[in-house]
Amino acid sequence: MTALSLLSAIPASAQSLADRLDFSMYGRVGIAWAPTSGDFIQGRSLNLTGNSLGGRLEEGDYLEPSLKIHLLKPSAEDLATNQDSPYAHAVITPAMWANNGLFIALTSNRGAQTLTFELGEAYVEAGNLLAPGLKFWGGARYYRGTNVYLADYWYFNNLSSQGLGVQYKGLDAAVLLQTSINGSQYNFDANGDGVLDVRRQRTILVGQYKQPFGAGHYAQLLGELHALPQTTASILGDRTVLPSDIGWVAGIKSHLKFGNDSYNELSVRYGSRIANGGQAGSPTWVTFGAPAANGKYGNARSLEVVEHLLYNVNPLLSLNAYGTLHLGQGASGGVKDRFTDFSVGAQSTVYLHKNFHLMNEASFQGVRDADSPLATAVKLSLVPTLVPTGQASPFARPHLRLFYTLAFYNQQAVDTLHSPYLQTVGGKSIGHFLGGRVEWWI
Repeated sequence: MTALSLLSAIPASAQSLADRLDFSMYGRVGIAWAPTSGDFIQGRSLNLTGNSLGGRLEEGDYLEPSLKIHLLKPSAEDLATNQDSPYAHAVITPAMWANNGLFIALTSNRGAQTLTFELGEAYVEAGNLLAPGLKFWGGARYYRGTNVYLADYWYFNNLSSQGLGVQYKGLDAAVLLQTSINGSQYNFDANGDGVLDVRRQRTILVGQYKQPFGAGHYAQLLGELHALPQTTASILGDRTVLPSDIGWVAGIKSHLKFGNDSYNELSVRYGSRIANGGQAGSPTWVTFGAPAANGKYGNARSLEVVEHLLYNVNPLLSLNAYGTLHLGQGASGGVKDRFTDFSVGAQSTVYLHKNFHLMNEASFQGVRDADSPLATAVKLSLVPTLVPTGQASPFARPHLRLFYTLAFYNQQAVDTLHSPYLQTVGGKSIGHFLGGRVEWWI
C-alpha cells in the first residue's frame, strides 16, 4: 500500500493532504574562479583532508530536499487533552550533487552522469504507542547529533545508517548494519576471477544517554559495539576467508548554554579494534589501516577530540570557532600504519546592516600521513553576504554571498599536492579561490 493510499484511508476529518505533508530542504549552488590561473576549480577544496575540515566555503553544489508524511497525526483537539498522543510519520530524503566538481546545472544532456543521486533517508518513526515519550524507528536515516557548521562536520555520534532503534527520554539505543561493495574487510574473491563474490556485514549496537542539567546544559555518553562475523567460502570447502573481529567505542560530550543563543560543546571519543575509524572525520566503522598477521585488528585504535563554540557578543557581532583532532593507528604495528589530522578555525560575523553581514574566516590545519612530515595550510577568507530575512544570526538563511579565500601551504603540502585544489592547479605555495554562492534551508 502506498503512502497516499494510507492517507486516503484516514478519517475524513483528518484527510487534508496539505496538513499531512511537511517539506524541508537544504541547498547550496554557486560558481568559482581561480583568479591567478583560470583553472576550473568548482568544488575543489583548499583543505588538506580533501573534505571541509578547515572551512567549507569551496564546497560544490548540493541539494537535499526532505518530505515527511504524517501517517498518524494527532489533531489539535487530541493535543489539547493529551500532549503525548500517538503519532507516526515516514521520512524520505534524497541528496543530489554534481560529479567531479561540475556545475549541478550540467545535467545529462551536457555530460554523462553529471548528477549524482543518493537516498539519504527512508524511515518510519512512531511514538507514544506503548508509553508516553517512547519512540521507535526503522529504516535508513541520518542518525546523528550536532555538527560544526563551519567545517560541515557531524562529529561524535555520526551513525547515519540502516537499522532500527528505540528512544525513551534521554536513553537512545539502536542496531545498525554496514557493508560495502568494495574493500577486503567486507568482501572476498573466492575463485580468483576478479569478482568479489563473498560478502559480509557489520553489526553495530549503539547506546547513548543524554543527561540534562537545567538551563540548557547537558552531558551525553556514547557506547558502540561492532561485530564482524567469520566468513567462509563454500567453493573453497568452507574454508575461513575472513576472520571474525570486534570493536568498541566510548565517548562523552558536554553542552553548555551561555544565554543569547551562545553555547560551547566539547567531545572526546575513543575507538578500538575494527571501530578505529576517524581519519579526517570518517565514521567509526570506516576501519583504518592494516590488520595484524592473523587478519584481525587487535591493536588498532583512534581518538577524536572536538571543541565547538558560538558566542553572540552583542547585537553587532557573533563569533564561531572550532577545533578538531584525529589520531589513530592500524593493527599492523608499522610506523606507516597511523594517521594524524587537526584543524582550528574561527569566523566573525559583523552585522553591518540587517540585510548585509560581513563574515571573516580563518583556519589552520595539518595532516601527517604515516611517518611523513606534517603538511600544513593557513586559510583566510572574506565573505560579504546578503541576508534577505534581516535576522542577526550566523545561521540566518538564505545567504547570497561572495567570498575570496587565500591559502598558504607549507612545502610538504605543496610537494604532495595535499588538497584537491593543489591537484588541480599544481604545486603552488599560495592558493586563490574566488566564488559566489547561495545557500538556504527551510
